[in-house]
Amino acid sequence: MIRYVTKSDERQIVSMMELVKDDFAGYKEKEFLQAVHNAVSNEEAIMEEEDGRIAGLLICAKETKELSFLAVHPEYRKKGVAKRLIMKMAEWFTFGDIISVVTFREGDPKGIPARACYHACGFVDDEKLIVFDYPCQRLVLRL
Repeated sequence: MIRYVTKSDERQIVSMMELVKDDFAGYKEKEFLQAVHNAVSNEEAIMEEEDGRIAGLLICAKETKELSFLAVHPEYRKKGVAKRLIMKMAEWFTFGDIISVVTFREGDPKGIPARACYHACGFVDDEKLIVFDYPCQRLVLRL
């Protein structure tokens, strides 16, 4: 079941992040939790629940149309969780909108699963960037 994240989900989110934090360059728990709080208050954070626990989390800024965070619990990977979250997020926007996401560059071992997921959902490569002193790339999805 996909639903909006609430403040009461924080403990589950922190627990999942302990398992996946190494996949996110520049991850800092305090700043991440502040971003989650802001997203919750703006209804910009959704999660998929399976068996009463968090399977995946997505945060997207509606105004800037930027998917800023997507993570899937290791036990639920390769089961369509990320794709379902991205499809649900796409419902927030209209035909012709362009959604962007910043991820690892092609060839970076950390980015293989994320890039494969984004490409499978229709994102295409865009500009190369440096974020948190790390080489990244923007991908875009044209609705």
